[in-house]
Amino acid sequence: MHISQITLRDWKAYTSANFDFPAPTKDKNIILIGAPNGYGKTSLFEAIVLGMFGRDGLPLIARSPFSGVDKERLAISYKNFLEKALHRGATAAGRTSCSVKLVFTDENDEPLEIQRIWHFSDSGVYRPQDEEIHIYEGSTRKAVGPGALQGNDRADWFREYIAENLLPFTLAHFFLFDGEQVSVLAEREMSAQVRAGIEGLLGIPVLKQLAKDLRSYAEVRRRESPNVSDKTIEKLELERHTLNFEYEKKATRLTEIEPRRAALREEQEHLIRELASFGAGSQALLQEQFEQIKNYERAIEDGHARLEELMMKDLALALSGLSLRKSVKSRLLREGVLERWESGKNQGDSNLERFLSSVQAGMHAITPSLSDGQRESVLNIARNAWEKLWYPPPDNCADEYLHPYLNELERSKVIDRLNELDELGAPGIVELLNSIAANEESLKRLQDEVTRTEAVAPHIDKKRERLTRVNEELQQYDQEIGALKREMASLESQINQKNTELTKLSGQLDQAAPSARRAARANKVALMVDEIVAKAVPSQIDAIAAAMTEAHRAMAHKKDLVERIAIDENCDVKLLNADDMDLRGYDLSAGEKQIFTQALISAVSSVSGRGFPMVVDTPLGRLDIEHRKGVLNHLVQRNHQVILLSTDTEVVGEYLREIAPHVQKKYLVHFERVGDIGQSSVRLGYFEDMEGQA
Repeated sequence: MHISQITLRDWKAYTSANFDFPAPTKDKNIILIGAPNGYGKTSLFEAIVLGMFGRDGLPLIARSPFSGVDKERLAISYKNFLEKALHRGATAAGRTSCSVKLVFTDENDEPLEIQRIWHFSDSGVYRPQDEEIHIYEGSTRKAVGPGALQGNDRADWFREYIAENLLPFTLAHFFLFDGEQVSVLAEREMSAQVRAGIEGLLGIPVLKQLAKDLRSYAEVRRRESPNVSDKTIEKLELERHTLNFEYEKKATRLTEIEPRRAALREEQEHLIRELASFGAGSQALLQEQFEQIKNYERAIEDGHARLEELMMKDLALALSGLSLRKSVKSRLLREGVLERWESGKNQGDSNLERFLSSVQAGMHAITPSLSDGQRESVLNIARNAWEKLWYPPPDNCADEYLHPYLNELERSKVIDRLNELDELGAPGIVELLNSIAANEESLKRLQDEVTRTEAVAPHIDKKRERLTRVNEELQQYDQEIGALKREMASLESQINQKNTELTKLSGQLDQAAPSARRAARANKVALMVDEIVAKAVPSQIDAIAAAMTEAHRAMAHKKDLVERIAIDENCDVKLLNADDMDLRGYDLSAGEKQIFTQALISAVSSVSGRGFPMVVDTPLGRLDIEHRKGVLNHLVQRNHQVILLSTDTEVVGEYLREIAPHVQKKYLVHFERVGDIGQSSVRLGYFEDMEGQA
């Protein structure tokens, strides 16, 4: 499948523009669209994204005001963005709408057209109720749609149609992306990038939202049932709401500070490079000292995390005392005996009547015949004898259950956990504390040495002071991010526990009323979705790792450095050389981090099996020179269409010559001002044609 036509009307600076693209071939798959900054290149990218996905596509747009996942905020941001997207001269000329038309052509040369039209008032205010989307299939342009459905149901129908026939939104950012944003994504932890990629591949964000909606549905249905007034469930739901609120607050804070930390990292690298230019000898020592500082800070952070984990889990339980743990283990063992005894007794009781019937039938064969009283006496004797098989209960049998919520397997796990706590001793904790103290002392000594490092050029003092402040800020952010992630992991564990408890209690109330039964079923399905999500990511890890290895080796400048990319079931990443040494132990350059992210994007799009075209705005982004050719050569090797929206400093000169044999068609965006209104138009050609005319 490829994009064969794009038509814009009154979109941003384009009053009217049309692009026609040929079908990609084995050797030619690149479409080049050139435009200097500010001419309308990114506006074209935004038109493609919103033309396909409407409001759902807004988070893919780098300069949109949207952030977060709240539907109400998304609607407001979408409205604000569209009101700026309407061409400034349209309303003055009496035109109150803008539109994007995208025509896709499949392998059978059959077209599929999507047209989206946005309407505005005479003053340019967006009217969401009038937004139109039309889809036409085949050369006869047969209209398809949801019939009489309206509102959200209508939007859901088009969303599902586009996902099934073109591309699910969860995969969109692996086919339609801004190269500038890749550098921001590259600053995220590699494991977080990989997990987000695999979750997008599998559509897990949709499943997570489904589980959340099911639990909200369950709460509403339970409240509707007049027979359900269990205060325990209400308390659990309130506790879960509180935990979710805390989790969202910490997740929001994490989202706020990660870009700031990324900017500080970039400033840190810039300062170190500047300081290096002042002199090799002393600056080499300075850089080495900063590397050692980072290592000590990392070791201290890991030590505090381990200590905090011990305080929250093992140590807290160990302090409960050996006597209490022995009492709990004894009680659980006796309840296990009680469960097995009851199980055997219940199974025996189910056969009692059949046994008595057999005895009664056998007495009819006795000669001389027994009287009715004698037969009744025999039956009573047999019944009493049967009952004595189960009484008295075993010696080590509990009288009742104190822990009825545990089954046999869960009791065994609790006992094993308590046994492990018996082996927890003080020496290990003391050793951990000593290690943290030693690292902190070494860190302070090293920081004092850095302070005493002499200046080697004018202005180095100011730059060194700024670098010190940057390092201190980075340390604070790293510590805060580490603490946030640990707290979020703890909260997530508590939320999952509350979900499990709610599911059990809802199941016990399943017979209370129809609404309660529906709530219980919704909670069960939500829990099942949680289990599917937990198992889904590991299922794709091997395929992603193999595809990433192939893409990384094709794009990386140092091709003999990374032999393969290994990913474990927790999505932790290792960049292994030929000796199986993890190169992540060394600091990667910004370019190497971006190559990793580009490899992930390539891997997800490849493993998805989707033959959808790739559209890249600012394809070379902030890539350093040595990696640019690698990325371009990898893109031309794709089996599908690739549309590159390039500035006049990217795919030009030697980079253009590198991929020239694979380019099918080239467009150049022109821009002019008519009064105070900008006007963009497109023509065949490229930057070198404009230079020739000049």
